[in-house]
Amino acid sequence: MNIRQIAYLAGVSVATVSRCINQPEKVSEETRNHIIGVMKRVDYIPNPSAKSLSTGYTKTILCVIPTLCNEFFNQLVEGSQAVLREADYKVLVFSTDSIEDFWRRVDQRSVDGMIISGSGFINSEELRMAKIQVPYVLIENMEQSESPKDVTYVYSDDYKGVQMALEYLYREGNRVFGVISTSDTYLVTERRRKAVYDFFMEKKDCRLCMVKAHYADLQDAYDACGHLMRLEERPTAIFAFNDMMAIAAMRYLVLHGIRVPEDMEIMGFDDNPVASFVLPSLSTVVAPNYQLGESAARLLLEKLRGNTESKSVLFPVELKLRETTRNNVKEYRDKL
Repeated sequence: MNIRQIAYLAGVSVATVSRCINQPEKVSEETRNHIIGVMKRVDYIPNPSAKSLSTGYTKTILCVIPTLCNEFFNQLVEGSQAVLREADYKVLVFSTDSIEDFWRRVDQRSVDGMIISGSGFINSEELRMAKIQVPYVLIENMEQSESPKDVTYVYSDDYKGVQMALEYLYREGNRVFGVISTSDTYLVTERRRKAVYDFFMEKKDCRLCMVKAHYADLQDAYDACGHLMRLEERPTAIFAFNDMMAIAAMRYLVLHGIRVPEDMEIMGFDDNPVASFVLPSLSTVVAPNYQLGESAARLLLEKLRGNTESKSVLFPVELKLRETTRNNVKEYRDKL
């Protein structure tokens, strides 16, 4: 079935069917409904490639993330998709943690816009220098001290989130801390490390041991916890840069007879959906990852409609106290 056959069945010209598909506002409602009815009756689906050639638009958005093995990025994509699908856009997901790979493989002509969440592997200056040709929005790719200038981006206050978590553990009486950091050099990781260092610069009565693990390698995080537990002065609290690393660390503790939270308090970051289902349930910093994706998509749609004003949107974070921190265990369980 092709456009000529649809025109024949509908009793209209090929040009009218073409306008109905590509410029429906130029066809009367009665004629448009008649043609659409014919297309539905014969299960005709317009060719999107042909449509893009005639309109200059693909109705396709590219979401760029560094990995599919991290719930943080998956939630960003889910939030973006929810908004873009409502606006009748297709969403393609491209996973890479290499700037060179990104520029080699991304064909800007095949998409109308991009949402880029490389957590820093691509920053605003690199995009400007590359003279990117389609509208784009960044997620977590900017230093919070940077001025937006001509860049639109959204980010969460992870610096404050880290400090909130450490402050809570400090007030619980902990003075020897283990921190499991991700091993990458993304901006979001650098911000979280800075938050850790700044916190302990002020707390002169504390000791810190920071170890690194790959953000998607649970065995790496498990082994990192083992390193902390073999220290001469063992920590009494562990903070991990994401929830899955915290859960891997918690497994090490349980298997080695270290009680959580009685002997060791532990907190993660992100509020991964699994955090509330592990036993004991994980205390964590709630990051609005899904909302970040939604916001980025809405800002991109504004750009596609002609609004060129640059914006930055900061999302707050909050603590979610569950069973891996001592003083709130009973209160948390009473709410279940």
